[in-house]
Amino acid sequence: MPCLIAATLLLQSAQPAPAEPATPAPAEAVVVVEAEAPAPPPTDAATLIASFDTQYAQWGDLIAELAGRKARERYLAELLLPVITRSDLDEGASGEILRETRDTIAEVETANTQWALAQLEPGRFAAFELDQPRLAADLLRWAERDEAGRARIVAALEPVALAGRYDAQAFAQMADAVAMSQNGRQLYGTVSTCVDGQRQPARIRRPVDLDDRRAALGLPAMEDAWAALIAAEGESCEAPNPSPE
Repeated sequence: MPCLIAATLLLQSAQPAPAEPATPAPAEAVVVVEAEAPAPPPTDAATLIASFDTQYAQWGDLIAELAGRKARERYLAELLLPVITRSDLDEGASGEILRETRDTIAEVETANTQWALAQLEPGRFAAFELDQPRLAADLLRWAERDEAGRARIVAALEPVALAGRYDAQAFAQMADAVAMSQNGRQLYGTVSTCVDGQRQPARIRRPVDLDDRRAALGLPAMEDAWAALIAAEGESCEAPNPSPE
């Protein structure tokens, strides 16, 4: 330590030696890391042909099945709507037509809903959503017609939400609703409850990890989110009336 040694020598010497100018410390090297620019899209025929073949093999059957099922639902609507909206029908005919065709329509919609749910395997759906976001949204809309399928939808959407391709708050609310229905403990802190007239977060599964789970989705820390909620809606609340038995 040069400065400390020099000070000691000065104190021990009767005739202090003239101080030498301090040598400036070398400046720390600043390393600038430039973000890598995304690779330009390929332009050669071989790469593009291989990509075409891969995507067709991977998604061709799924997209064809989805298109056929969408066409069937659309065809039913196109058959029915022009008839029941006619102004010259006999009295009561519109209602009778709806009643008699209801089973056929329900059968097609139910089959499509269950088929859509079956496609929601988390890893495969995430890859499909990345390649075909519009068609993936169609699958989700059908799957959401079955309330009993919410847990499967959440599982399929989780990798998509973690990758930032699905609204984080909407996913957290959906995931918390499913978690509350399963064991009464939410994962992301979006559900509040009313206790003695005061708003409180509903019970949370593994609360020590709550902010980490929220951060993984890009949500603010629970303390900040809760402060914003109280500022918007107030601390006081009214417990819902119990449902009549």
